[in-house]
Amino acid sequence: MKAIIKDAKLKSIFDLWETKPQGLSFADTDAIVLTIKANGKTISETFYCRITANGTLATTGANKLSLKRQKMLQVFINKYISKEKNYNIRKRINEWKGKPVKLIKCKGVDIIEL
Repeated sequence: MKAIIKDAKLKSIFDLWETKPQGLSFADTDAIVLTIKANGKTISETFYCRITANGTLATTGANKLSLKRQKMLQVFINKYISKEKNYNIRKRINEWKGKPVKLIKCKGVDIIEL
């Protein structure tokens, strides 16, 4: 199913949570929150990551799960946003609005196809 990104925000983990949820490493400091509209439904998707000081996605993770989240976000950016190598997320996240994405059903829930 096709959908459109209606809003994209870069937030600190601590803007969303008072304490970091279990499963996030100390290096996961940022969250990209997407609001997606498809067939009259609004879907929210959150990518947890670490954005470096220059605004690009970190290429290393503190543990395997953190690294896996970083790679999933990189796949999303390459597929739907930009193939640019050192894409500056911090400066250009507002450009994500209006971009088309593809959704699939997984266990009855719509998620972004990566």
